[in-house]
Amino acid sequence: MRKLPYFQVLCGLLLVSSLVFFWQCIAHLARRDYVAAGMLTVIGIATLWVGSELARLSLSERDP
Repeated sequence: MRKLPYFQVLCGLLLVSSLVFFWQCIAHLARRDYVAAGMLTVIGIATLWVGSELARLSLSERDP
């Protein structure tokens, strides 16, 4: 039975979702909503951090 790469898929989803947060941040900056843009920036950075940690975990799990 083939093992599914759950960590790789989850890492990819988290990295793409962080880009969505940054896109929303730019949209809020265009509307001059600076508080919401700052909050979205913090959420985007946190999502990138979690995605990078999962990428590190998936790489260490792959190597025997």
